[in-house]
Amino acid sequence: MFMKGHTLPRFPFWLSLALAAICAGSALPASAADTPSKPGPDVLTFSNGDRITGQFEKVDGGKIFFKTDAAGELQVPWDKIKGLQVKEPFAVIVKTDKIHRGHRNLQIPVGSVDATDKEVTVHTESGEQSIPVSSIVVLVDEKSYRNDVEHTPGILHGWTGAITGGASTVTSTQDSVSYNTGVAVARPIPSATWMNPSYRTLLGFTSSYGEITEPNFPTVKTNIFHAAGEQDKYFSPRLYILGQAIFDHNYSQGLDLQQVYGGGLGYTVIKQTKQELDVTGTMNYTKQEFQISSSNLNLVGSTIGDSYFYHFPRSIVLTEVASYTPEWNQVDAYSANAAVGLALPVLKKLAFSVQVIDSYLNNPPSGFQANSLQFNTGLTYTLP
Repeated sequence: MFMKGHTLPRFPFWLSLALAAICAGSALPASAADTPSKPGPDVLTFSNGDRITGQFEKVDGGKIFFKTDAAGELQVPWDKIKGLQVKEPFAVIVKTDKIHRGHRNLQIPVGSVDATDKEVTVHTESGEQSIPVSSIVVLVDEKSYRNDVEHTPGILHGWTGAITGGASTVTSTQDSVSYNTGVAVARPIPSATWMNPSYRTLLGFTSSYGEITEPNFPTVKTNIFHAAGEQDKYFSPRLYILGQAIFDHNYSQGLDLQQVYGGGLGYTVIKQTKQELDVTGTMNYTKQEFQISSSNLNLVGSTIGDSYFYHFPRSIVLTEVASYTPEWNQVDAYSANAAVGLALPVLKKLAFSVQVIDSYLNNPPSGFQANSLQFNTGLTYTLP
């Protein structure tokens, strides 16, 4: 209590305002006081001087990927730009960089980017670094770069491929139904296309089933499936060893089950953004079981095969897989398989697909044809 005759101390007016401002600032939520301002949009300047703003995504295959609200994703060749300003940090990978998963290369510059059609300037924490465009392989955002290099992916990470299904029914004097399905997926490790591959897992499955029924007549049935799995280990960006297992059933050829187990070498002959060609050669053990058990065989042989894809304009994709299997302990028991497919986009991840599959067995049981030809149509869903 203050005694009578005493007065409260008086603070200068300016000091009162300062204290009030300090108290108000300390009362603000931490998120409002500490949150940094969001960088402005990235800017792309074309050779003719036109400018657009948006979000720079990456550089890959000599093209700048730039996303805008109005025009969507643009792919612009380096020689068509005059300038590029990117606020978020990016890693710049050049042809001479050695990058291995699990080991970060500290020599790779990471920072905001300014670029022309001739060179890229990276603003790192230690200063600026200029790099000729001709030596750059890819620009990738810092988060993706760290995830791809430093982290070990989970078992469900990195799968790509397609799932296909089709069906047909007819009701008349004869009733018929047919179904076809297909799954083709791959999991490269690492999944980043700009890094050298270490491992790759391939899984594939196709099936065709159909019945034709008519009163007082036997049912005519088609039942064919093909399943395959392959594991690759790379020694270089193009050369790898592989192990595989293949399973086939074809009612039309009298084949109950064919099992193939083998291993060998593979080589990527063509590796481009729009196309890739792999060739393989393996040594195999094959077990054939037929509807007529006297035709069963145990075989030792080889398989020579290839797989190819090509991306046409408008997201049309051609795929081709073929193999030839000579058997060394019984030379007349050779076989061959080929499949060619075309996917035509319908929606973003859906496509109309057409596929031709040809299977040949040189030694089917008596009464069965050696060749089996399928023509399938359906809808394909692209993963991821």
